[in-house]
Amino acid sequence: MQTILESYQIIQILKYRYPFLLIDKVTEYTKGEKLKAIKAVSMGEPYFSGHFPDFPIMPGVLITEALAQASSLITVLDDLDWKAGNGIPSSEHSSTGVLGNVQISFLKSVFPGNLLELEASIDWKKGSASSVNVKASVEGSVCAKGKITVMSVDKNKIFS
Repeated sequence: MQTILESYQIIQILKYRYPFLLIDKVTEYTKGEKLKAIKAVSMGEPYFSGHFPDFPIMPGVLITEALAQASSLITVLDDLDWKAGNGIPSSEHSSTGVLGNVQISFLKSVFPGNLLELEASIDWKKGSASSVNVKASVEGSVCAKGKITVMSVDKNKIFS
């Protein structure tokens, strides 16, 4: 499995930080089509102490957030016209987030020690909004799937 972007590079693009950066590396990217990433699920993550101590499972909301981050990342990389091997792109011009439509079905639990494989593929794009088909799996077994709509917005317009 080839690594295209490491977590230290991803934080320069998405601006998330530990403990909320939920993508450890990007393994595949095709502009305008798809992105594959990995989240290494560790027992040391803070949410496992309370969800659930006797039977720890990754919360669905965090699986959804990991998929949303993958959706945002493919959108930003597409907007920057980035190609693997071109160094670390900078996304100072915009901020990307969920536009308001998240439809996720959960099929299996995710446990500490799992490598959560995240897939995001562009369904449609209109202006700065994109609908992204998403899937999270462990060892080829689908844990969650659905659709997320994301949008790039100029940061200066968010607070004005």
